[in-house]
Amino acid sequence: MADTLPGGFSKVISASQIRAARAIINAKQSELAKAAGISLATLNNIERGVGDPRTSTLDSIERALTRAGVDISSNAATESVTLHRVERPTAFDTLFASQRVLESLGPDSLLKPQSVLLFARWIRGQEEERPRVCLLVEGQARAILFDKVDFNLGNGARAAEVAGIMLAAFAFHRDHLNFLDQVLEDTTTAEPEEAVDRLRSLQSLPLRNPGEFVDVFGSWEDCLANYGSRAGHPLADLAALFAAETL
Repeated sequence: MADTLPGGFSKVISASQIRAARAIINAKQSELAKAAGISLATLNNIERGVGDPRTSTLDSIERALTRAGVDISSNAATESVTLHRVERPTAFDTLFASQRVLESLGPDSLLKPQSVLLFARWIRGQEEERPRVCLLVEGQARAILFDKVDFNLGNGARAAEVAGIMLAAFAFHRDHLNFLDQVLEDTTTAEPEEAVDRLRSLQSLPLRNPGEFVDVFGSWEDCLANYGSRAGHPLADLAALFAAETL
C-alpha cells in the first residue's frame, strides 16, 4: 500500500479517507484505534495531519476499516471511500469463519451489532440432507450474512464452533437475539441483498434458550447427551449457563 502512482500520488490511506470512513460507519476515534491496535493519540495525530505515520500503522487502520466493510481506493485524480452495506463472506474454513463471527459479535466490533438472527437452512447433498446453522448480524450501517459456512452439529468439533458462537451471542446480544422456527431452503441461491430482505420479512422469535433454536432442526437433548458432558466443551459451558439461570 506504500506504492506510488504516477504524479507522486501515494496509495496509502489519507487522513481525509480515515475521517470519511469513520463517519460512514459511525465509529469514534477510540473505537477505530482499538480495532486497528494503535493508540488513540496516534490516530488523532494522523487525522489532524500531525507527524509522519509509519506505513505499517496506516495499513493497520485500513485493515480495520476493510473488516468493517469499507473499501478505500485512490488514484491520481480521486479518493474514494465505499461502504458495503450487505456482506456475505464466502465459504471458508469453519474455524476461521467462527473467529470472524466472534469478531463481528464482540464488544469491540466496528459493526456495532443491533440485532442477531440465528436460522437454519437446508444443504442438499447426493446422499444426505442436513441443515446448516446460519447468522444474520445487523449493525448500525451494514449487515453481515453468514450463510455459506458449514456450521453444523454433526460432530464434536463442529458443535463446539456453534456453541461458542451462541455463547457470544447470548453474552453480548441477549436482548437483541432472535431465531427462525423453520428450516429455510437454500438462501445462498439468492443475491446477498435479496437474501437479507427475505430474512427481514420473516417472522422471528426472541431466543431465550439455545434449545429453542437447536430443536428447530435437531435435538438439544441429543446434543447435550453427546457433547454436554465433555469437560471444556463450549456446549457444556452453554448448557451450564442456562442450568444456573433456572436454579
